[in-house]
Amino acid sequence: MKKAKVILVGNSHVGKTCLLCQFLDSSFQLEFQTTIAPDKSIKQLNLLNTDITLEIWDTAGQDNYAAANKIYMKKADIALIVYDITDKESFENLQNWYDRVIQINDKNKVIFGVAANKSDLFEKQVVNTEEGKKFSDSIDALFFETSAKDHGSVNKTFTGLAEKFIQQLIEKNKTKEENKENEKLEKNQEEEKNNENIILDQKTHNEKGKNTKIKKKC
Repeated sequence: MKKAKVILVGNSHVGKTCLLCQFLDSSFQLEFQTTIAPDKSIKQLNLLNTDITLEIWDTAGQDNYAAANKIYMKKADIALIVYDITDKESFENLQNWYDRVIQINDKNKVIFGVAANKSDLFEKQVVNTEEGKKFSDSIDALFFETSAKDHGSVNKTFTGLAEKFIQQLIEKNKTKEENKENEKLEKNQEEEKNNENIILDQKTHNEKGKNTKIKKKC
């Protein structure tokens, strides 16, 4: 069973908790309480013929909880940064949230996703899709348009990130196996070379011994 730590980050009221509830049990909470402390949830999936457990941390969006968030954001495998398409400030803070994640994680070891949430409120949209995609590309992140009312879009987001995580694991394991094979081949070649040198040394030693006997006979 593979395991991945997922963190949800973004401004308060962008819908992080609502997205998580929809993903976990296909429920939508119209009324919700602001997350004031990081909360962990577990979701088990089978993707790409691989069993995987997602350990999902829903973090608080307010700056006064930054210290607590920092503790639980460490050692993240996947980071989903969420903004509200009807809230320009939440979009403008995406870079800030990205910077917070890479301050305590190796960015090359974290799979990033950007969720343009509340896509059902398109009539109130102030951040267009192109802006969201442009930012996602700038941090090498997967881009998703989501609505906590739509299980399909939410499920696609989490499973898409998890599948990329699995694919990277497969590639890493493949590279490790290839490296092992190369090391084994190099070792065999070195052993063959050493054996050849031993044979040559023995042959030279025998020839010297033969010449010495001939000289003594003369």
